[in-house]
Amino acid sequence: MKILQTTKLRPQLQYPYYCCEFETASFTDADFAAHQIIFPTQLNKAVDKRKAEYLAGRVCAKHVLAALKIYNFELISAADRAPIWPNKIVGSITHSQQTAMAMVAHSTDIAGIGIDIEQLMSAKQELELQKQILHPDEFFQFQRLAKQVSHPLTVIFSAKESVFKALYPSVKQFFGFEAAKLIAFNERQLQFKITQTLSEQVPQDTCVTVFYQCNNEQVLTECEFKPLVKNF
Repeated sequence: MKILQTTKLRPQLQYPYYCCEFETASFTDADFAAHQIIFPTQLNKAVDKRKAEYLAGRVCAKHVLAALKIYNFELISAADRAPIWPNKIVGSITHSQQTAMAMVAHSTDIAGIGIDIEQLMSAKQELELQKQILHPDEFFQFQRLAKQVSHPLTVIFSAKESVFKALYPSVKQFFGFEAAKLIAFNERQLQFKITQTLSEQVPQDTCVTVFYQCNNEQVLTECEFKPLVKNF
């Protein structure tokens, strides 16, 4: 399977990243060895599409860790399926269709990072999935956003996925879409407020910013989390 670097999506956050395109149809299990990625046992019964996506994401992670001079690191997954990054490193991996990306940062700079790529939803999906994705109090902002972007629900869905990934290292538990509410936005950023206390580091009313961009096929969102420093 060919895995080739692409620049069609350029993140706005200034952290090392690597983005690639890959051909799912040509995947074989031998591609793991070809790219020097250990095949995880949890994928033994997975379909080829899932294996290809996992491999592409790990290849991106391998390249981006090399940018930090971290080589030959075996990026395995924890029981919760989250990648176990090297000591003092936070990172995020995303894949959608035949695009994958990884981004990393030093944990001395931020507590968590989240990136997400999504294919644009159909008009039917944008309508039918609103109640599952939107907080009851964010419909007004959603309607405003709909005047600015063609696929507002895809943008918000992707943004909340990035928020989840960025906050998860500080929360260590799963939380739903209702835990983040869109309160403001501009042409490049979305601002969300956390609607419930998720942990000591992420109390209720915490605000997080998500960068977003769209092309004709996809949405890319990015979120970094820096906990507030308490003054004693």
